[in-house]
Amino acid sequence: MALDLIPYHKKNVLIIEDLAEMRSSMKSMLANMGVQQMETVNNGEEALAKLALNQYDIVFSDYELGRGKDGQQILEEVRYSGLIPAATVYIMVTAAQTVEMVMGALEFEPDGYITKPVTLEILRTRLNRIIRTKDVYREINRAIDKNDINGALEACNRLAVEKPKFALPAYRIKGKLLLGEKRYEEARDIYDTVLGIKRVAWAVLGMGKVEYFSGNYEAAQELLESLAKTKSKYVEAFDWLSKVLEAQGKFKAAQQVLQQAVEESPKAVVRQQELARLAELNGDMETMYKACRKATGLSKNSVFRNADNYIRYAKALQAKIKHGSMRDQKLAISEAFSHIETAKTDFHLNLSQMVKCGLVEAQTLHNSGKNLEGKMAYRAVCSMVKDDSTLSLDDQLDMLVAKLQFEDEADSRAYGTDLLKKIGSNRRLQSKYYSILDFHLSKLPEARMELLKQRGNELLGIKDYEEAWEVLYKATRLPCTDVDCQLDALKAVVNLYKQGKRNSELLNQANELFNILQNMDSGDPRYPTLEKLRLQWAEQTPDDSQSATG
Repeated sequence: MALDLIPYHKKNVLIIEDLAEMRSSMKSMLANMGVQQMETVNNGEEALAKLALNQYDIVFSDYELGRGKDGQQILEEVRYSGLIPAATVYIMVTAAQTVEMVMGALEFEPDGYITKPVTLEILRTRLNRIIRTKDVYREINRAIDKNDINGALEACNRLAVEKPKFALPAYRIKGKLLLGEKRYEEARDIYDTVLGIKRVAWAVLGMGKVEYFSGNYEAAQELLESLAKTKSKYVEAFDWLSKVLEAQGKFKAAQQVLQQAVEESPKAVVRQQELARLAELNGDMETMYKACRKATGLSKNSVFRNADNYIRYAKALQAKIKHGSMRDQKLAISEAFSHIETAKTDFHLNLSQMVKCGLVEAQTLHNSGKNLEGKMAYRAVCSMVKDDSTLSLDDQLDMLVAKLQFEDEADSRAYGTDLLKKIGSNRRLQSKYYSILDFHLSKLPEARMELLKQRGNELLGIKDYEEAWEVLYKATRLPCTDVDCQLDALKAVVNLYKQGKRNSELLNQANELFNILQNMDSGDPRYPTLEKLRLQWAEQTPDDSQSATG
């Protein structure tokens, strides 16, 4: 398409811009270029309403929109909901050049950017180039908009043959379409072909997805880790790596990967919700709280708003209600009840959600001092659940939390013991179970220490030195800690170092424990164990002048 033949007089344009002066300027420049059909909105909510009702040939969206949704959030929701046809040209207009903006917006693939300040010449040049590039894929996009996937695939093939310089982009579109249709082996052939020519990031990501859907998790992990390490602006690689790790039962690692992705692109609401979900599975209430809080703000008045996030948010507030300052407690109680009410009134809850919501409500009442009301709310939940087998093990762990609050201690612990048998060798659920008991015993330091020592020794027995150290070091911080606990913690950290897991924090914490034990009497029957650990530690830290080895 020749630049001077672009029929701007036929284009229907939407301008999303919060500044009146900029809206007026954009309209004036576009009118100068021949555009006759233009609409403007000044916030994200109005933009999504317009996009739901009308089709536009071109959308200009400012990145910074003041209050409410920003340009990235609009684009994320537009892509998720399919609010614009594939043929629509979507352009981000921005004065921001932060890493957060670039990483965040890139993953939702706008057709182009125009940076402020915008002049007529800049607008004309950039828009002509973007439209001309988009026009190359016109046949493909038309087929996609008609849901003619086979037609779109054939159009991709024709483009690759007729215009070889667009072959790689055509294969990229083709690979995405095949993945969407679950035609994984055909997608594999595409990515194999591309990677045979050139190692491009999108093909590595695509092959990682193919391996994931094919159940080849180790191969998928290797590909996605290699991409995540390149810093190639593919934040999506972290999302898929997290899925792969979770599929292998590596829940903590999956959470850590998502936390890295959130640091790169914090405004992606689905990613924040996923992080909250994983943190809940791992029993990490602090991370769940932060992710839920962020997701709640990001999803306000959006298609991503859901009951699970509100229920998780209320659940994550329980620690603040139980252990926070008076001011924090008051705010957390108010927030928790607000989120519970929102979940109950704004959404149609399934049984699992009703149970979760009811339990959180009961805990909030109990933790805020309304014991009788809390017990009544708990009984209402029990009446819903005739048989625990209808609940997931995660839901049953939530029931354990409530039982420890509202039922006889011995009966509750018996329920927990039976539940632990059901959990079996599931390491994630084991950790969650012990975290629940650890929290429950927070005001009983001696009982808490015995629990942590028991769990730490179990983990030492199966050579999970990382979690053993985490549990046992926590026990050494208690005022009632003992020498046996300290020695067990040192066994864990020495073996961690042998495995190559080293950092300055570990080093300092281990040296602190060695220093505490340095005056142990040589006649103590545990003294040989301490000496052996000192020698092993010295072997692992030969270059550290601060190492406390005697």
